[in-house]
Amino acid sequence: MPRSKKSRILVVDDHPAMREGLRAILHSVGDLAVCGEAASSQEAMTAARKLQPDLAIVDISLREEHDGIDLTRRLRDESPSLPILAFSLHEEQAYCDAALAAGANGYCTKGESSKILINAVRQVLKGQIFVSKLVQR
Repeated sequence: MPRSKKSRILVVDDHPAMREGLRAILHSVGDLAVCGEAASSQEAMTAARKLQPDLAIVDISLREEHDGIDLTRRLRDESPSLPILAFSLHEEQAYCDAALAAGANGYCTKGESSKILINAVRQVLKGQIFVSKLVQR
């Protein structure tokens, strides 16, 4: 029986432990794999061009002049079909709205369980919109 292709994911977060945790969570399921990691917008743009991932998970609060919202716009401009899942500590509706307006296909808060995160990744990969239930309306 042939193995199904794993979806290749680019993880963008400025915290090494968060990237490591996401890698561990995503590798724990058979159909997802981290193909690259980036700690900044510049690294993310370079990695996206080189690796051609199936999805990017982008922290919206990167510690640099180009935050994750701006990075989402730049990724969307350069790769219009790349699914992007915004990933954030912020549970306020305004952050979710800004990420979706910038071109993200989903918004998952870091307060969600790994099961919900995996569900969010799979939904966005299928072309669906995902919004965390923790987002305060």
